[in-house]
Amino acid sequence: MKIACENAESLIPSYVDAELSEEQAAPLRRHLLACHSCREAAQGEQVLKRWFVPEAVAPPSGFASRVARRAFAGDIGVLPDEGIDAPPAVRANGTEGAVLSFVIQVTAVAAAVLLVLALSIRGDRLPDDSELSAETYPQVLEELDALNDAEEAKEEANGARGE
Repeated sequence: MKIACENAESLIPSYVDAELSEEQAAPLRRHLLACHSCREAAQGEQVLKRWFVPEAVAPPSGFASRVARRAFAGDIGVLPDEGIDAPPAVRANGTEGAVLSFVIQVTAVAAAVLLVLALSIRGDRLPDDSELSAETYPQVLEELDALNDAEEAKEEANGARGE
């Protein structure tokens, strides 16, 4: 069975990922041996796949137990002053907890202010039942048409005066 290049190109990614059955892969292999451009496409897919192979990075031995032991001992994970460039908020002696507390308080106040503002805007902007109903809909359309007609007449008048 012969495969056209268009069909082969659509099968190449699955072939490279070993997702094809032997019945699907065998004709594709024959086509790749005969067709130089499809063979290059398959090689390109293989090279691309190598770029995305996850590297297994193992943590150092005893890492989890050291982290758990430090967490249970009350370590908050602050960087030491020596040897490592710590952020200014962390470098200040004893103020890292105060800075974090201040940031959390300011964030909570800002969220409360935004909530109140959003609720007040929502209350001001919502129409009541008398403004929007099935009975008033034709009237609203007529008013919009009248406004559009007035704007068009104004533009025509300005155009006639050469403005």
